[in-house]
Amino acid sequence: MKKKQNNIRVSFVDEPAAMDVTGSMVYVKTDTHNILIDVGLHQSNSKYDDFLVNKRRFKEFKPKDIDYIFISHLHADHVFLSPRLYKEGCSAKMIVAQDNYRIMHRMAEDSAYIIERDIELINNQHGKNYDPLYTIEDVERTMNYVSEYPVMEKIVVDDTLSFMLIPNGHLLGSVQILLYLKQNNIEKTLLFTGDIGNSKVHNYYVNKFTPVDHADLVIGESTYGDRPDLKTGQKERNNDIEKLFSIITQQVCEMHGQVIIPTFANHRLQFLTTMIYQVMKDYDFPYKVYIDTPLGIDIFNEYRKILSGDELELFDEVLNWDNLVFVRDAESSKALVHSNEPCVILSTSGMCNNGRIRHHLKKAVPNSNATVLFVGFSTPGSLAALLKDKNVKSISIDNKQYTCRCASFSLKSLSGHAPFCQLLDYYSSINTNRIVLHHGSEKAKLTLKEKLTSELEKKCKSTRVIVANSSLKISL
Repeated sequence: MKKKQNNIRVSFVDEPAAMDVTGSMVYVKTDTHNILIDVGLHQSNSKYDDFLVNKRRFKEFKPKDIDYIFISHLHADHVFLSPRLYKEGCSAKMIVAQDNYRIMHRMAEDSAYIIERDIELINNQHGKNYDPLYTIEDVERTMNYVSEYPVMEKIVVDDTLSFMLIPNGHLLGSVQILLYLKQNNIEKTLLFTGDIGNSKVHNYYVNKFTPVDHADLVIGESTYGDRPDLKTGQKERNNDIEKLFSIITQQVCEMHGQVIIPTFANHRLQFLTTMIYQVMKDYDFPYKVYIDTPLGIDIFNEYRKILSGDELELFDEVLNWDNLVFVRDAESSKALVHSNEPCVILSTSGMCNNGRIRHHLKKAVPNSNATVLFVGFSTPGSLAALLKDKNVKSISIDNKQYTCRCASFSLKSLSGHAPFCQLLDYYSSINTNRIVLHHGSEKAKLTLKEKLTSELEKKCKSTRVIVANSSLKISL
């Protein structure tokens, strides 16, 4: 008698996050559904290389055959390849957690603008005639398929598919995705963690991390999988708060210079602005804190509509702070770049690969009376990572070389990612048959696998730990 085939298959083919910390996307195929979990852009320090990766044809599926897409959170490397799929005929229902739609729409429009601008540079530099990955029109088409769902509620799609969105503490509206997949009257569960936040310290404006205790298969991030030395607990947070105060008072108040802070428009910007307000509000601080990013300003406005209770009260205090100045139009931004006014400037993007921050850095990097302050993780090879490296003596921004004379500091405890010890504790606590480590460098995944395997053995668990790669396929 022929053995019945297992018809739930999980594929990591073509997923950059299977090999690195970018471009998250997992393909799940059952007898009844073709599902994608995350649809992220590959992002590095090369616009051309990124374009070639992101325009690839998908080997395992055709966009028109996908019927559901689940999104863990609104960072570009997890969601903003999706308009490309809809441009190529996808008509899948896209599922996001509540309070994500409007922010996603605004961020997707900004992504399309960057993509259209970048393709002009690529075509000019390489003598090509490529079309952009997608346009504003493709974004509008994509948003027609996006639906919000509540967290911590099991949603039944049909007899073979249900899901639950579970807060992962990474940023406002970010979730783990728990799929309930039924085949031949047998239900299997798949947990996709997305990027997990630091659950041991208080972060403003995030949904509290909620652990999951059981799944047949876990696909877990490993961003800090090779950093057991990195401490991001309350002690380190307190030290960073003191460090933030010291940097601003010394650089701005005493030296009459500028502090430039590269940041992400969604959550990191609002979080940092609140922290600066908290440390400076009771200090004699007559200087301005500029928010130089139209996208970030729009997301500020969206947060105002989403938050409630004590967090809304605090958020309103920040917005009403006399020192806070929003810089929206291009002319005001240019004037700020050319100004020598002592101040703090927060601008996007966090990796410094795009956005107004690059213009501020052109002025700040060669200036011995300026400080560039980084917060959290930087992708290897990004401009932010190069600027953090004390061994780098000069950097190239828009094809011009700049000698590094500015001061450079990092606030490591403010990272939005769970540190090594929390990944180890969480993954070893889940009752599961297999854990696939992805969304991390090869070194990160291998290091975490070794320690996690040892921890599971101590707990007398037989869980198998697997390192993702671009050819990995799993039957569930």
